[in-house]
Amino acid sequence: MKRVLGSWGEEVELNEAIIERMKELAAERNMTIHQVIQKGGLNQATISELMSGRTKHPKVSTIQKFCDGLNINLNDFFNDQRFT
Repeated sequence: MKRVLGSWGEEVELNEAIIERMKELAAERNMTIHQVIQKGGLNQATISELMSGRTKHPKVSTIQKFCDGLNINLNDFFNDQRFT
């Protein structure tokens, strides 16, 4: 699996960086993950699998729905030093 930089500059798995980014973006908007997924139309089970680490390869459509819940696009999501 691809390794990327975590929020502290350490190398982490891509799925871990995605989880960190989801938490960060929700917090910046004073929203919980649950609020974001409800607004974006994501299934609770899908996000639970990702957040728990059972899903190692999240689908682009899952990230897109999360972005929809935040009213951002995929470019905004991945526009972060973790993914450069």
